[in-house]
Amino acid sequence: MIADGVTRRELFRLAAENRLIEDVEQWMIYHGARNQTVHIYDLEIAQEVYETARGFVKDAAKFLRALEAHND
Repeated sequence: MIADGVTRRELFRLAAENRLIEDVEQWMIYHGARNQTVHIYDLEIAQEVYETARGFVKDAAKFLRALEAHND
């Protein structure tokens, strides 16, 4: 899979096509939450990002297992 020069959405779509992730939109939410923490310093947003990150941990673990299975 070649990923140079593609948008984040396209990268996530390619990952989904290759069965590395299940939900492109959820990964876009994770990416958006990451961007918020870099640029905005607000308690309410920090709490929202924290809740989003809790879901990311589960999906990131699934992603790691998928990568390991593809590399066996």
